[in-house]
Amino acid sequence: MQIGSHQFKVSNGDSIFTERLKFCDVNDKLVLNRVLMLGSQAQTIIGRPILTDATVHAVVEEHALDAKVIIFKKKRRKNYRRTRGHRQELTKLRITNIEGIDKSFIQQEGTDKPESAAVAA
Repeated sequence: MQIGSHQFKVSNGDSIFTERLKFCDVNDKLVLNRVLMLGSQAQTIIGRPILTDATVHAVVEEHALDAKVIIFKKKRRKNYRRTRGHRQELTKLRITNIEGIDKSFIQQEGTDKPESAAVAA
């Protein structure tokens, strides 16, 4: 799935840290619909570029700060040194449910082999 410009590989119960999501609060439920690929033991579906029927449900667990990043600038022989630092704001998401793998599988089976679908019915 994709959040902002970052891509994540997730499954049910995973916890991920993303850049700060300013539009949500703690315990909010999110529906993320930019799913790039779905997979199970039986099949894999790749989106071009995204899958329209797939969604990922997540819950916001907390907003936190990352470890401090030090930025040190220096120009040699010029007596120029600057030290700056910052802590990146993060949001922790817990994945609760992934939808779309069964529906996509049924649609693909129906379009690929109509004879086998008639036999199964």
